[in-house]
Amino acid sequence: MVYIEDMKLYSRQIFSSEKFIGVLLSALLISAALPSVLSAEETGDSQIPKVLSILDFTDNSDNPDFLWLSSGLADMLITDLSPAEITLVDRADLNEAMAEQSLALAGITDDSALQIGRMVSADAILAGAFALSGGKLRIDARIADVTTGEVLTTASVNGPETNVFPLEARLALAICEALGIAPPPGLGNPGTVSQPAAKAYYEGLALQDSGDVEAAKSRFTDAANLDPLYAKPRYSLEESWQLLKDFRALRQQREVNTLWKKAEALKIRLAEDPFISDSDLIMAAYTAGSPTDNPSLGSCPNPAVCLWNLQITYWEIGSSSVEYFEDTATEKATLQEIIRLADQADAAWPEDDWLPEILYWEVMANRWLEEWEEVRTGAERIFIQWPDFRMAWALEDMYEIALEKLGG
Repeated sequence: MVYIEDMKLYSRQIFSSEKFIGVLLSALLISAALPSVLSAEETGDSQIPKVLSILDFTDNSDNPDFLWLSSGLADMLITDLSPAEITLVDRADLNEAMAEQSLALAGITDDSALQIGRMVSADAILAGAFALSGGKLRIDARIADVTTGEVLTTASVNGPETNVFPLEARLALAICEALGIAPPPGLGNPGTVSQPAAKAYYEGLALQDSGDVEAAKSRFTDAANLDPLYAKPRYSLEESWQLLKDFRALRQQREVNTLWKKAEALKIRLAEDPFISDSDLIMAAYTAGSPTDNPSLGSCPNPAVCLWNLQITYWEIGSSSVEYFEDTATEKATLQEIIRLADQADAAWPEDDWLPEILYWEVMANRWLEEWEEVRTGAERIFIQWPDFRMAWALEDMYEIALEKLGG
């Protein structure tokens, strides 16, 4: 592929630049010193469970189109509550405990739920149910002490059946408020804006759990096609390739997934308010005394460089997806995201010294989307505002191609 070769050339140039080397060396010196992460503070409130196990929700809807919510709601709550002031039982450990007792995660009795909670060393379990009526979805949840069976708190939400994500976010917020814990930042982010994509993903999980790996792989692929920026199906595809013993695809998917994980970590860093620099993160981590494998560490000395690294990571995801899986939908989506990020940076940091680096990637993305007028205007802006831009030679090439395509 031509653009992969161009990217390799660009990479050689970028890693030889003095500006990049200065940032990189600073980040490496910091990250080498203290490899650790932040930990949550303990509240000391005896009503707050230290370890919580979230079970699949009971389906009272009698509608097969909503069966996916059984595991979907549990998984989204786990994602939302993971950064909170409680420890959540890993879903794999929960599945193992259920298998030992020959139980299904959804629809188990109260007694067996408490038993499972004790097996996974949880202090409390969260169990719930959902039902449909007249186009409305109602979700109920309760948290019970695994030793006494006492219900510690309950929460309930209802709303349009097409608004699953906002309903789940409200439920997570209600649970935090009922337990008296601070809502984690970024609460209510299911990883996709597409409810059909989430449905396909969770249906794939159910199929994979039942042993129908080919059908599961198909649903994971459907989910990724419905929302090419949805990372969760990619992680499950890795497991599918392993179960199918397609080791080439497994290796390739693992490589792409490493990039997805970095992109997700960078997005979390950018969403933090206030922004936490690499140096501040490491110092706080040192105080907490916990090791870290955060893939964003060393990429975020400030918000602009963090966003620039996210652009590059999306570029690598797109090019790898095409090279390994001929996945042009993901390539197009990542290019569009690079452009969206550039527009965001342009509005937020118009005077930042790193802005031309970010805008360069916007020109690159438009070049591969063949948006030639955008390439022309973007290149001209950089030439005029930053005449000494270090990648001018590459910008000149794209500019000349754009003029040729535009007939001028």
